[in-house]
Amino acid sequence: MPVRRVLVTGLGPLCSLGQDRESFWENIAAGRSFVAPVERLKGAPVDIGAEVKELENARLLSPKERRLDRAAQFAILAARAALQDADWRGDGDSAGAVVGSSRGPCGLLEYFHGSFLENPRRISPAASPRTTPGNLAGSVSIHCGLRGPSMVVSAACASGSQAIGLAFQMIRAGMADMMVAGGTEAALTPFTIAMLAAAGILSPSAPAPRPFDRERNGTVIGEGAGMLVLESERHWRARRGRGRRPYCELAGFGASSDALSLAAVAPDGEGLARAIASALEGARLAPRKIGYVNAHGTGTPAGDAAETRALKAALGRHAFGAAVSSTKSMTGHLLGAAGGIEAIVCALALARGVVPPTINLDCPGDGCDLDYTPGKARRRALRAALSVSMGFGGANACLAFAAWRP
Repeated sequence: MPVRRVLVTGLGPLCSLGQDRESFWENIAAGRSFVAPVERLKGAPVDIGAEVKELENARLLSPKERRLDRAAQFAILAARAALQDADWRGDGDSAGAVVGSSRGPCGLLEYFHGSFLENPRRISPAASPRTTPGNLAGSVSIHCGLRGPSMVVSAACASGSQAIGLAFQMIRAGMADMMVAGGTEAALTPFTIAMLAAAGILSPSAPAPRPFDRERNGTVIGEGAGMLVLESERHWRARRGRGRRPYCELAGFGASSDALSLAAVAPDGEGLARAIASALEGARLAPRKIGYVNAHGTGTPAGDAAETRALKAALGRHAFGAAVSSTKSMTGHLLGAAGGIEAIVCALALARGVVPPTINLDCPGDGCDLDYTPGKARRRALRAALSVSMGFGGANACLAFAAWRP
């Protein structure tokens, strides 16, 4: 059976930098950040974040959907935007949804747990379905009428990338013609932030995060969703309609585990290097063809150095010729949604020939010796790009994208 080409035909970003493709990309390319104090985190150990202040398209949600957790609402609206961008009006039987999330509907879970502590006999019958992580994908499928495969992937901060990779494999295997895939997260809640602060990974104050900088001291949590429409080339050609071009091809996916620690990063980056090598092999891409890497780049001292080692191990001398950037310096770290947002960045970078910058990078730290595109975006014709993700528990993922060639 011939290998099916998988195309990226729709994009749905939703985060602090924008809730539509053009405003999101304008802010990314301009190197803007809206990290600021978050009112609902007042009193938490860290009170800054990259917040979605209000949902611009909340009117598109049904009354029932407005009672869902913010993570579900983000996923629904991002998926809807991606499908609209793809000009999809087809049969939902052959289309499905894979959603990545690290924390799931944690805001509602905290709320219902607080109600339980006040009165253990007064629990809403809606508490269980509205806090079930798997219903993040179920909510997307219901809203968008997608009757194909529906599931949630949770692999810490690699969740979004692994969700996209799984959807990619399902299309290649003929299980679906089209999938909506990505990640969602709404982790700017007091308890979640307190847990992450206790783990020692959060920067206490802006400007932050500072990926690859010698003064980096932790990450900043963001919220939102990033969803993509993936479809087989044959399916896209059959329904092309208005003749829209795909943004790019998703050509390869690699995943691995460090098998080392639930919280610590493997300092040598060996596991991540294996995931990158696997993605390149699956995509049949030589390292020299990689013009851009969207790095995991959280701004933690150990993580950024380990990732740099992994890139050099996987790409060899060609790592020094690739433009690397961490867009988390602008979006904050969206945890399980990071891979979805960063896949969208890769797709737009390939389609528009622009490498976005890493901001808050004044002087690279020890061991951080690649071209991290500091400060300003640059124009560059790109043939291929990588999106790299690392997560607690040692989960690693890499998505390999190639410029669209008919």
